[in-house]
Amino acid sequence: MESSFDTQKFVSSLGEELIYAFSKSGMTTHPHSVGSGRESAAKVKLEAILPPGIGIGSGFVIDSYGNTSAQCDIILYEQNYSLKFIINEDKAYTYYSCESVIAVGEIKSSASISDIEDSFKKIKRIRELKRRISREDEESNSFRKYFSSMSLTGTEEERYSQDKKQFDQIFTFILCKNLSTPLSSIKNKASEIFDDYSQYFNCILSIEDLYIQYAKIKNATAVEHAFSALEADYIFSTENAELNFNLFIKYLTSFIDRGRTVPLDYHHYHLKEDANINIKELINL
Repeated sequence: MESSFDTQKFVSSLGEELIYAFSKSGMTTHPHSVGSGRESAAKVKLEAILPPGIGIGSGFVIDSYGNTSAQCDIILYEQNYSLKFIINEDKAYTYYSCESVIAVGEIKSSASISDIEDSFKKIKRIRELKRRISREDEESNSFRKYFSSMSLTGTEEERYSQDKKQFDQIFTFILCKNLSTPLSSIKNKASEIFDDYSQYFNCILSIEDLYIQYAKIKNATAVEHAFSALEADYIFSTENAELNFNLFIKYLTSFIDRGRTVPLDYHHYHLKEDANINIKELINL
């Protein structure tokens, strides 16, 4: 019996359990069962370690302009504030409003370059969704921290911008059992698929070998981790398999702590502004 509780070891053990769950899912002969088993295992481990208030589902992410993502393996969302549209009571076909979606993840087995390309194309569609800033759809200095219904008004420098500020975006990640693609190939594929750095993924976690993220120059002799390509100078990979899941959880939760979205305003989803409402009869009171 341990004399004290080791939180780092506990998080590492969740990563080890995830490896086992991925391997166990791979024993089935049905491709759909493999994928659904790994998605389920990832959701269980994330639910065990992420802060309260985060819902974990799968399905699609939408914006109020009529855009829809590809089907997403994992969607982290604000449990108390997200609009959800569930089709035929099937949770796999749930549509989440992008304003309350925190992160989206793709689950792969052995991630080949074709798997990476497929994931990048799905991530690009997430990045193309637009959170509606205000009723008038004009630029605003208002924003909201995740898990709070309170709108804040900042300075001009604090203006919300999902295309320019890394903490104003939906966090995107790829989670796989092992990664069979070199870092240089991943970098080249990213530059081929994405239009600019604002569309790039946030991180890639291979629970058996590599963790991939970004770094920026801190000073003449040091670099520090960056949360996205928007503020990065380098892309890097680590090789500490036993700590990869720890790194992923650390930076995901750090992102959530700093993340911002737009003020709550659901009415655009319920009735479009250009909807033609015909008055049938008008009588004086």
